Amino acid sequence: MSNTYKEQSKKVADYYDKWNDRYDAVYGKIIQAHRPPNDKDLLNYTLTSAGLQDGQTILDAGCGNCGPAIYFAKALKVYVEGLSISPYQVEESKRRIAENGLQERISVTCGDYHELSGLYTANKFDRILFLESLGHAGNPSSAIASAYEILKPGGEIYIKDFYAKKSLDNLFQEKINQVVSNLNRHYSYNVMDLESTIGALRKSNFEIDFIKRIDFKNDASIKNDFEAQFGIDLFEGMEEFYFAEWLEIKCFKPL
Repeated sequence: MSNTYKEQSKKVADYYDKWNDRYDAVYGKIIQAHRPPNDKDLLNYTLTSAGLQDGQTILDAGCGNCGPAIYFAKALKVYVEGLSISPYQVEESKRRIAENGLQERISVTCGDYHELSGLYTANKFDRILFLESLGHAGNPSSAIASAYEILKPGGEIYIKDFYAKKSLDNLFQEKINQVVSNLNRHYSYNVMDLESTIGALRKSNFEIDFIKRIDFKNDASIKNDFEAQFGIDLFEGMEEFYFAEWLEIKCFKPL
């Protein structure tokens, strides 16, 4: 597996060690930008769309402070493993898990999701979730390939993220590229390309269940508040426009 992701992974770890409390102050328990107004609605949507069910073993890859993991463990009879590359987030997650008395239902590990096959046994998980986390990857293809190894045959991977738009208009494409570059810089992100992501999933032998737009109306108020509070300006004087599309992708590992 290529090591080209290492530098980006270090940046992401440092970013969340520094910024976690700022997210916590604005976003609360769920660090996801594309969301309905209510956390419960977001997590119930994810639960249904990702096909989470009683009895499953689930990996939340890029788990943040384990807000989704805690919700899923309360809503269903599941066991959830959380994984964050940020030591600060891992310690915060452990505190929250203990506060909720869920130590028997949730565990959390500090590690890199490019290296899942070195962290977990093969064929371990029924579901692997990337909830606005795969876009931090330095090498999404490596993360996807590693996820395949630890997913049970018949298990599913669910990805919620956004993908840069493409335009035949060269000047408009330059604007898209500039905003994407600004976002990557401010958020320690690596906005993904949809075609490359689909190619990586198919190359890893995943079979696609669906690729679709997210079916709730986005409430951008929290994201806007966060950016205003911390001086994040993605458009730098340009008129705002839609430069990326939010999608959910679900694939399964053949039996």
